[in-house]
Amino acid sequence: TIERQLSDEGVESTRRVLDFRFVAAPARARQVLGCDSVLRVRRLNLADGEPFALVTVWCPEQYGAELSRADVERSPFYELLPVPLGGATQTIGAALATAAEAELLQVPAGSAVLRCERTTRSIGEVPVLLSEHVFPAHLTVFEVDLPHVEASMAPTGLRLVE
Repeated sequence: TIERQLSDEGVESTRRVLDFRFVAAPARARQVLGCDSVLRVRRLNLADGEPFALVTVWCPEQYGAELSRADVERSPFYELLPVPLGGATQTIGAALATAAEAELLQVPAGSAVLRCERTTRSIGEVPVLLSEHVFPAHLTVFEVDLPHVEASMAPTGLRLVE
C-alpha cells in the first residue's frame, strides 16, 4: 500500500475519514459491483499531515456491514474485507480538481490531478470494491515497469480517449 511505502521512507501516513455511510449504490458502483446498497467511505490521505489523496470507496453492503469508521480510518480496505483478494484493474487519467477537491487537497481549483478508478476483485474474479482516487499531479507519479523489450514499448493498456 502507499501507506507502507511512505512508512518505509520515514513519512507518517494517516487517514481522515470524511464520510462513512451506507447508501444506494450510484450508477457506476451498481454497474461494477452488481449491488444496490453500498458502504461509501470518503477519506483524505495525509503524509506528515499534508493531503496527498482524496479517496472514495464503494463496498457492497454484504462485505462492509461489519466494518466501523474506526476500522477504515486505521487500516486499508484490503486488510479488512472478509474475502481473499485476487487483483485489480486501475484506470488513471489527467483531470482538473473541482472546487471541493481542491479545498480538501489544498491546491487551487482547476489544478491538475490524476484521477484513478480501481476495481478490486476477489480470487474468484468477483468485483468487491470500486474506488476513486484523486491525487494532486505535482505530488504524484505512477511508474510502469516494462520488464521485456518488445517491438513497441508502449505500456499495456495505454489508449487514446474520446
